[in-house]
Amino acid sequence: MRGMMKGVIMMMGCNSGGVKGEGKVNFGKLRYSFLESLVKIGEGFQEIFGVFGSAVGDVLGFSVVKSGDKRSKVGEHFENLGKGLKSTKDKLNELKVEISKAKNADGSTIKIVEDAIQGANEVFAQLIDNLSKLAGVTNDSSLLGDTAVNSNAAGAEEASVNAIIERVKAIVEVAKRSGIEIKSGNAGAEVAGGGATAPASLVGKANSAVPDANSGPKLADEVSKADPWAMIDKIKNTKAKTGNVAASNANETGALAAGTGVDNAGAKSNADLAAAVALKAITKGGKLSAAANEDGAVKAAAVSATNKILGVLNVIIGETVSSSLDKIREAVKGIKYFGTDKTEAGQSDATQSVVAK
Repeated sequence: MRGMMKGVIMMMGCNSGGVKGEGKVNFGKLRYSFLESLVKIGEGFQEIFGVFGSAVGDVLGFSVVKSGDKRSKVGEHFENLGKGLKSTKDKLNELKVEISKAKNADGSTIKIVEDAIQGANEVFAQLIDNLSKLAGVTNDSSLLGDTAVNSNAAGAEEASVNAIIERVKAIVEVAKRSGIEIKSGNAGAEVAGGGATAPASLVGKANSAVPDANSGPKLADEVSKADPWAMIDKIKNTKAKTGNVAASNANETGALAAGTGVDNAGAKSNADLAAAVALKAITKGGKLSAAANEDGAVKAAAVSATNKILGVLNVIIGETVSSSLDKIREAVKGIKYFGTDKTEAGQSDATQSVVAK
């Protein structure tokens, strides 16, 4: 399991790299001020993001939703991330204006900073757009992981599933263009079909029949061992498919999320199954199915699957933001100033980026 990047934490040394001498501008202090502003911008985003910090973490410990929450809780999460990015973007623009007004600065080095901020803002704008659209499609007021007890499962709304798939894929592409490595993870083995197997609680059985006993706990077990990165990989590479799923182990994420159950329906991989649980859990119309006294296990599977994909998306977005802020930091460190005698002021080398992986 790959670690979670926790954000960019700027650490300032005591030496500001200032120019000594009576009556001269302390250019090192000015540069320090810009870097300090960038630190505050990064810290502000960390607070809104919720998962950033100095400690090493892991997506498996990440939690946004719990049993009993509505699907709209997921929408609120995406909305809050978008707001955090918007605030960060606005503050970067304010910093850009401040830096552009710097006196006695080499214009070419200022231009590098301005370009870095512009590049970051373009990345943020794309993320904000995709998060806004994800928030719009995950704002349903019904229960997350809606589960029918002793009743049939139902496929999630096709258009909504495809909308989520499209936006997840777009966020991944933005991250890749920013130089972030996105691994495919370990998809795991096929999951066999049958009345008492995990897929029966996900898609149901033929003729709207109820899954057999023990299918619910088996679904929870499959989700618990699923690789979150493989789940995201499956989501971004699938497409919703309505109608009857196949009575085989060939079913992929999109069909399992939006399709109708048949007897002996299995899954192509553990990741396909778990990703479909997440999509069905957060999407309008999706309904899981449980035998008597097994709804708790099925709902737990839905919550776990949802938190896994949200955790990975947070890591991807967080690493993308961290990368953009780090590029700005390096550009700010490169600003050159000239004193009144036209000699170049010294640069501070006391600032470093600490990134926890």
